Amino acid sequence: MKLGRGGLLLCLMAVSVSAQLGGVGGPGFIVFGRVYLPNGKPASRVKVYLEMPNGLNRYIPCDDGGNYEFRGMPGGRYKVKAVNPDALEQFSDPAESDSTRAYANRVQVDVYLRLPIKTSAANAKPEVISVAEVSQNIPKSARKAFEQGVKLQKENQSDKALAQFDQAIAQYPAYFQALTERGNLRMTRNQFNEAATDFIAALKLNEKYVLALRGLGYCQLQQKQFDAAIANLESAYKLAPQAGLTLMLLGYANLSVEHYEPARECLTESLRLDPQGAARAHVYLAEILAQEQKFKEAAEEIQAYLKVNPQAADAAALKEMAAKWQAQGKAKP
Repeated sequence: MKLGRGGLLLCLMAVSVSAQLGGVGGPGFIVFGRVYLPNGKPASRVKVYLEMPNGLNRYIPCDDGGNYEFRGMPGGRYKVKAVNPDALEQFSDPAESDSTRAYANRVQVDVYLRLPIKTSAANAKPEVISVAEVSQNIPKSARKAFEQGVKLQKENQSDKALAQFDQAIAQYPAYFQALTERGNLRMTRNQFNEAATDFIAALKLNEKYVLALRGLGYCQLQQKQFDAAIANLESAYKLAPQAGLTLMLLGYANLSVEHYEPARECLTESLRLDPQGAARAHVYLAEILAQEQKFKEAAEEIQAYLKVNPQAADAAALKEMAAKWQAQGKAKP
């Protein structure tokens, strides 16, 4: 049993039977697509949520091939996200599109499940400038392309951002920061092999670049190369011991190989360092406590996470899990 992060509105709990079985019929637009697992394969029977232009919401399970379809939708902008009830550590950022992009009244919106990889800018710790960075002689055109790529990535224009990173690297092949950002972008597309290649290339240029070490560790988590992930995340932590996100990922890596005590230590410390940015650690700690049949404490960890992220994508599923553990805790002699 794995746990994960996300957010869900209360109105999603009151859903019609017809919506659960496949959407709403009648005239209008059809919003459809496919949900993908972190390994790039289609997700089977995960929950798909659609926020419509009028603010109302719909829910359906996708089929065995990861396909979903909402019919009879009004024109406007749509937001789609997914929750995997069998692997709650997976989540999706809302994927957006609108009816102006429709072809024959059909709007395609694919959704990609993944694990948390970044903390918010507000919680980000300043990076120490290394000798490798000081000694760089980056051409102005390459630096401009890199900065434009970062800007476009923040604006969710990933294709244009990728082109800018490609340009920056072509003009200055030793640009390990651009290689790392391209790797981060590729991770959001579930292109973990390509992302890992970028991180490895960056580390050949600067073996102590924390963001590349952490990115490579994350890719290895997704590829279930847990020992390698632990080694790289430990290296990242030694170089930047105040990074709560690194410790959270390291805790998750140890949890994945059932190293419960190291996992507990990493997760607890990540919350001390970054209570908001590493809040998902509460969910992973809950899994450890549940394994130990400490159901009351496990439920409290879930509640602590939801207090920080009450609108998280999997909030409803986590509330249900916490209630179940609370009941088990009361029943335990």
